[in-house]
Amino acid sequence: MAEMTEFRLPDLGEGVHEGQVMRLMVSEGESVNEDQHIMEVETDKAAVEIPSPVTGRVHKVHVEERQLVHVGDVMFTFETTGEASSPATPAASDATSATPVTAPAAPTRIKGRRKPASPSVRRMARQMGIDLANVDGSGPGGRVTRRDLEQHAAPSVSTSTPPPTAVPAPAQPVPATPVTTMPPRQAAAAPLALDIDGRVDSDRYGEIVRAPLTQARKSIAQVMSTSWTTIPHVTDCNDADITELETLRKGFHDPSASERRITTLAFVIRAVCRALSAFPILNAALEESSGEIIFHRYVNIGIGVDTPRGLVAPVIHNADNMGVGELADHLQVITDNARNASFAIEDTRGGTYTISNAGAMGRTRYSTPIITPGQVACLAVGRARKMPWVVEDEIVARMILPLSHSMDHRLVDGGREVPFIGHVIDDLENPMRFML
Repeated sequence: MAEMTEFRLPDLGEGVHEGQVMRLMVSEGESVNEDQHIMEVETDKAAVEIPSPVTGRVHKVHVEERQLVHVGDVMFTFETTGEASSPATPAASDATSATPVTAPAAPTRIKGRRKPASPSVRRMARQMGIDLANVDGSGPGGRVTRRDLEQHAAPSVSTSTPPPTAVPAPAQPVPATPVTTMPPRQAAAAPLALDIDGRVDSDRYGEIVRAPLTQARKSIAQVMSTSWTTIPHVTDCNDADITELETLRKGFHDPSASERRITTLAFVIRAVCRALSAFPILNAALEESSGEIIFHRYVNIGIGVDTPRGLVAPVIHNADNMGVGELADHLQVITDNARNASFAIEDTRGGTYTISNAGAMGRTRYSTPIITPGQVACLAVGRARKMPWVVEDEIVARMILPLSHSMDHRLVDGGREVPFIGHVIDDLENPMRFML
């Protein structure tokens, strides 16, 4: 006998109460298996794929893509035979109710499954009379974009040979008359081909696309606004001569760990951990409600990295207990997760100090890193490059690493920040100190 079972949005993590539906992976009338991914939900920092708790048929889909949903909201109604092995609403403590998004697979077409596409693209397809099942998606996970629709609808170029045309007889010569040369007429500029999911609109100057803020970007905007308006930032910019460090790093070879990649950032993290031990105020937090300074007896370093969903700062817990090699291993995991957008929510929590690897994003040298609320400092590492440098009264080429350090001036002043960043630079310029 068939039974109707409601599936509600499960607990996505501590302190996470809402999310945005990014993708529906099943449609009404489709059969699903237990643990089959049925929807993708984006929270403040991570995207998670929600598995089906039952085996059965999708009777009704209660949500739409881009909709904001809350924990406990009904997402689907399933029709089951009463033999399901799992409850429709997982317990709040079930850590397997949502799994991080992994690397996108090659686009495939599964019978009965709807092609992934945003609501605006689906609406555009209906207006153009195009069946999305016949369109190859070029976006992540085979997602169909506006450009895919336009290319699908574009007429194919004929390669047939055009029929011969008659060659006109030469005209009788006519005496030349002087003419005034006119500048060529400028063709009207075509609108920019923006491959952006959103609603096409226009203002007084032309066509625009209205794109909603993602849940991750809303969270980033809120945190940045809170930080900038409540924390008085002061930024100190410096340079570190890492020529000797780079020689040491590039000469590293360990046959037992041939796949290990030691980066400059691993040394920076180690140097910061050593400096935090000497200047614990930089590893503290201000608790305004009690008027107390919270000194952390642990060092958890957040690493700011760029991801497809925006800036994320996964945390290396107890980084002060790790050597450069172990820190390099953690950075490799972070890099892989950033590339695959597979961060879990807990991966970004508990940081006491943040390092932004700005140089990995481009040619950035100096910047003003924004301090994470609950911390008192943030270091931005720019891109190292060879520069003319004065060494013992001679100008030589040296590898220079730019550093930008922001501090919360309510707790930290120059008397503590200047020697702190000096300690970091001394370590980077004298790599033998890492052996101590």
